[in-house]
Amino acid sequence: MATPTCWIGVAAAAHVRVGRQQGFVMFAHGKHSAVKRLQPGDAFAYYSPTETLGGKDAVRRFTAIGTIAEGAPEPSAMMGTTEAWMRRAHYLDAQEADIYLLLPQLDFVSDPGHWGMYFRKSLFSVSAADFSRIAAAMGVGQHFNFGD
Repeated sequence: MATPTCWIGVAAAAHVRVGRQQGFVMFAHGKHSAVKRLQPGDAFAYYSPTETLGGKDAVRRFTAIGTIAEGAPEPSAMMGTTEAWMRRAHYLDAQEADIYLLLPQLDFVSDPGHWGMYFRKSLFSVSAADFSRIAAAMGVGQHFNFGD
């Protein structure tokens, strides 16, 4: 079996909670091209800059973590009249992790003075080492073994 890819999704905390409650992930406002990049067994963590989409209610924490379930992307009516796509997911019971405590440890953040630019994408892959650091900060590091 191939080593899973580790992903960071960026979404408002309120949206992450809905996905967690209903057992799915969605990225880039439901774009099929985003969700089809993930494969069953891949690991994901959500970073939430705010509580609500476009809000000024800062969260700046990793708010959920888990793995992608078996199955293909599925259409979802979540986004109103626009067709949106999701994937089923297994979420772990994790604590939120403050981005400011993790920034010095994350290799993908090469310029800590401009760390926010790394989270402007709605979905991006990270190394297993960086993902392991995030998982440990969320209290679920033991659930991820990437063969280090």
